[in-house]
Amino acid sequence: MHLAQRAYILLLLTAVLAIAGVWSSDPGLAGLWRLPAALLLLGLAFEGFSVRKVEIAAGVETAARAFLGREQPAAFAFHNKSSRDVAVEYAPVMPGGLEPLMHVRRVIAPARGVGRDSFILVPIRLGLQSWLTLPSRMLGALGLAWWSKDLYPSGQISVTPDTMRAAGSRPRGNPAGARPRRVVGAGAELHQLRSYIQGDPLARIDWKATARARHLITREFSEDQHLDILVAIDAGRFSRARAGRLDRFGLYANVAARFAELATPNDDRIGLMVFSDRSLAACAPARGLPAVTRIRRTLERVSVESAESDPIAAAVRIRGMLKHRSLIVLLTDLDDVNAANPLARAVRLLSPPHLVVVAGVRSPEIAAFAGSEAREWGDPWVALAAQEHEARAALQRSLLRRLGAPVIVASEELLERAVLAEYETLRRNRRV
Repeated sequence: MHLAQRAYILLLLTAVLAIAGVWSSDPGLAGLWRLPAALLLLGLAFEGFSVRKVEIAAGVETAARAFLGREQPAAFAFHNKSSRDVAVEYAPVMPGGLEPLMHVRRVIAPARGVGRDSFILVPIRLGLQSWLTLPSRMLGALGLAWWSKDLYPSGQISVTPDTMRAAGSRPRGNPAGARPRRVVGAGAELHQLRSYIQGDPLARIDWKATARARHLITREFSEDQHLDILVAIDAGRFSRARAGRLDRFGLYANVAARFAELATPNDDRIGLMVFSDRSLAACAPARGLPAVTRIRRTLERVSVESAESDPIAAAVRIRGMLKHRSLIVLLTDLDDVNAANPLARAVRLLSPPHLVVVAGVRSPEIAAFAGSEAREWGDPWVALAAQEHEARAALQRSLLRRLGAPVIVASEELLERAVLAEYETLRRNRRV
């Protein structure tokens, strides 16, 4: 129980009357303080009795599924079965997989009705999230005190990787895993039109485009290729580091899920490996919508481990999974210079025969420290340490490139775009 403003007014009145009775010679004022004190005590007793009859139930109104990192409208709903309006103050305790709400909130639950308090829900961790107990308090009928009561919202919300489409739509991909198209012969499709180069076959000259341009134009075709792709995600302890609203593992999971949506319409096979000091989950490369669904469901069940990552053990497992030359996209922490040698050995183990693309998030804080001006006596040492870290990270990236692995380092906002662009470039240039 916590006293409300009206109770403090009665307490103040009691104190003033008691002081006046002590100082005054009028015997009528001596016991006058007992009146507001009695009113306060009787009122608190009445409220304590009546508040037991108030039936308030809490719930959360939102979609049963949320997408990682995507804002979603929601509301706390307070169902009031009593015959009077009830003011409720509560602490909005959120599950660990949702972004917390920081301040105590207040809502009026109408008599025999529902009071709703809307908020924006932001999922920050994958998996099934259960709603937690809401510590709350209700204002008494006379407004003298707040009475504590725990409310128990029921239900759960499933957090899944984000998609490339709007919420509520199905993931991309044909259920059969193939792209319907009309082709004749070798299965080549038009890639682009370009100027004629001496030696081009005459059969490839586009005469209509030549007439429009008034110089020879050649059709350039690209043959269909069906790639095997494996996305390997580092779920070691460094993946807990923040990357915007999400941690790095959440960012990598979104990249992998959207990558699958992009690859399946090309009739490419895509799989998944999640590892820390051991393999946590694995999906062999497959085609079509079943591959997308399987990857998303696997990611929902995996979380970050507190152990150090072992990319060499992951590379051994990947070599056993892949039977043909494949594109391996390794999403890992490139800021950890201590992992440079194991990461390089893993790349050597995988390539050849496979092509490994290593991608990670660049920490903007370290880059800012490396170039910041000195304002205090310790700032030069911080800047030197940051510059040394940046230099060692650059050497690590250079070593990986010398081993033939394309390296992508980008901010959390640009990482997905950079990875998907690299995939399109490698596919167009037939590097795999």
